Amino acid sequence: MDTITLDQFKDRFHSEDICADYLFQMKWPHGFVCPKCSHRHFYRITTRRLPLYECAQCSHQTSLTVGTVMEGSPTSLQKWFTAIFLASRPSPGINAVQLKEIIQVTYKTSWLILQKIRRAMSTSDATHLLSGMVQVHDACYGHPYNITHQTHSKEHFLLVGTSLNEQKQPTYIKMKLLLESPREKFISTPQKKSFAERYIEAEDSEVEYITQRLKPRRLKIGYPYFKKASQWLNETFHGIGVRHLQAYLDEFCYRVNQALDQAPLFQSLIQLCATTKKADYWQVTRRKRKNKRSSRGQVANSFYPL
Repeated sequence: MDTITLDQFKDRFHSEDICADYLFQMKWPHGFVCPKCSHRHFYRITTRRLPLYECAQCSHQTSLTVGTVMEGSPTSLQKWFTAIFLASRPSPGINAVQLKEIIQVTYKTSWLILQKIRRAMSTSDATHLLSGMVQVHDACYGHPYNITHQTHSKEHFLLVGTSLNEQKQPTYIKMKLLLESPREKFISTPQKKSFAERYIEAEDSEVEYITQRLKPRRLKIGYPYFKKASQWLNETFHGIGVRHLQAYLDEFCYRVNQALDQAPLFQSLIQLCATTKKADYWQVTRRKRKNKRSSRGQVANSFYPL
């Protein structure tokens, strides 16, 4: 399905009933399970826009979209499926303006849909640690920097971690934005330690740090992916501010990792969206007041949260 056109996709999912049946399979791949008592038999109630499933044992009713990123959304499943399909395409991706025109919704709705999909991708990434041979290097997104000057306010520093196989080919990649940019463009030891604690399997991992900017880029195995990510952000979205940058980096890494794993992108993403709990407005927009930052000597909040 990853190679079909948008028109072919719309022909495949041409009704709400077809989308509902497919979402049911993604949410309950081994058959219905009551979220209250785990009973497996149900009655299907079709008096609403989307069907309700009533447990045959405890009579608990659950909606198809409860416990998914689509929960509470008035947008049709067909439009959600189209958004997920476009977000799953490896290139060039989709922005909110383009999606707004395709599925005929407001800009705010299209933006929120894409942000909720990205949050599902970030949630998936949080469950997967780098392991085995791991290479970590620094990178900078944003304003072109000059190594002879201090950090620019529009330079956003991050660490790129890559799991490697025995042939030193990448098998999984992470890009994590630093919460505070280094003053002298140098990634500190506490920040490296924080990255390792959060994103690298502690046992049986061999970690190589390349964090000096004067090192040849050819030694940084993850750098070509970061370069592609930067080009994608600039060409598709015309640049991203720091507030939402981590979500977009997670989106890029998700597609790369699915491709490295040779996983079917659309099926993997819609199953992920079907099993990821919804995020509220404040979580999606990141306008909620942040917790106080820890002191410079601590590493608990070195990287941006989801």
